[in-house]
Amino acid sequence: MKILDRYLVKNFFATLVFALIAFSAMFIIIDVIGFLDKFIDHNIPLLIVIEYYIFYLPYIIILTLPVATLLASLFSVGQLARYNEITAMRSSGMSSSRILMPLFVAGVIISLTAMYSGERFVPYTNQMKKEVYDNYINKNKPKSKRKTNNIQLQLDADRWLLVSFFDIQTNTAFKVSIETYNNNVLIERTDAPRMSWKNEQWVVASAFTRRFSGWDEEVVYADSLIFKTLIFKPDDIARVQKKAEEMSYWELNKFIQEIRRTGGKADRWLVELYLKIAFPFANLIIILFGASLASRKTKSGTAVSFGVSLFICFLYFGFIKVGQSLGHNGLLHPLLAAWIGNIVFGAGGLYLLLKSN
Repeated sequence: MKILDRYLVKNFFATLVFALIAFSAMFIIIDVIGFLDKFIDHNIPLLIVIEYYIFYLPYIIILTLPVATLLASLFSVGQLARYNEITAMRSSGMSSSRILMPLFVAGVIISLTAMYSGERFVPYTNQMKKEVYDNYINKNKPKSKRKTNNIQLQLDADRWLLVSFFDIQTNTAFKVSIETYNNNVLIERTDAPRMSWKNEQWVVASAFTRRFSGWDEEVVYADSLIFKTLIFKPDDIARVQKKAEEMSYWELNKFIQEIRRTGGKADRWLVELYLKIAFPFANLIIILFGASLASRKTKSGTAVSFGVSLFICFLYFGFIKVGQSLGHNGLLHPLLAAWIGNIVFGAGGLYLLLKSN
């Protein structure tokens, strides 16, 4: 590595570490203020609060990393432009892409590291954070506020339960389907608008049971049907649903395959699956955009760089959220919904890089 490359990388990583510490501290302070009343009301010990934020920290770092990389790229490259160092490099025959190449390599390394951490550590620490929160804060939470949507529950090797909405207050499941398979072939399906937990057993109302044998189909209707063979309890339904950030890529992918196998709509989960790859690479895209932008500036200070970085990240996260919403509602293909922010800012970064030459 040349002296100029080491010089640029050193300044970049020094700013990156400082920005990560600053943004993580700001995030935690704001979060503590928001939850302070709950910590006090439940008499949560200080060590438990510290443990909670230790488990929360990996997710915070991954979340704030694009903002930190953007600030680091704007500041480090902006310093070179401000003191005409980029002009001196170009006068020696170096193109903008060659000058910024060390940052692009750093962006690839940061993106791969973020992807590995997001797959290996963040799902586990998010689960542990949730356990701490549930054990010390949610332990007395009224059940009326705990409701679960879009549940896929495997009852045994060949039978699945699908629930659109479950209300824990009344122990009632709505829009229920119970599917039975034989060698991955659907042989029986029971559909009902409601299933309730009564007298330690599940009672299904207005149930249609369809039995398939080759091309033949038998339909049976029952005003009330008792499922004595369903051995699970309401708490099992309430626990089944994990959030996407609590699952690894492979866990989420397996969950999506199960949804598809049972005929469920998986667009919402596909968006989250693709984001597990797209979001870490935001660091590379952000560096490409920020460094190319900063290389064209000559008169800007630290405050301006900070303000520009926040504004650009606000736009980037805006694209991410809009893409998520459109993907969740089926208005945009899940892959495009997850990558739309990277595509837009990647194209903008390439344009600025070419213009800077």
